Amino acid sequence: MECPKCLGDMNLVDDEVTAVSRCNHCQGLYFDLLTRQNLDEVAARIHLDTGDESVGKEFDEMVFVECPKCNQIMDQRSVDDPVQIRFELCVSCHATFLDAGEYRQYMSDEYLDAFRALLPPV
Repeated sequence: MECPKCLGDMNLVDDEVTAVSRCNHCQGLYFDLLTRQNLDEVAARIHLDTGDESVGKEFDEMVFVECPKCNQIMDQRSVDDPVQIRFELCVSCHATFLDAGEYRQYMSDEYLDAFRALLPPV
């Protein structure tokens, strides 16, 4: 699979709850299916986010990101209050891409509720 952000190669790193792939170049994480319903099960896999936050920030401003699963342009989900969250979600197949460091950040107590609210219910 090709990374939707930097076009680097991605490798499957986990498939217990949903398939998760990590980019070998930018270290972004691609979740084959991430919803409010399965977030609690996926939350325990925070160790998968091994990337450097500063590298992730380099790719944060990309606007047109194509879903590797269904080739649709992914929607940018964002919120600025009470915390700043920004990530890509495919509204067609519910695949999600998080830049390096974002998953660790969004799974913290400070961000979790706002992140959950931006995910599709099912």
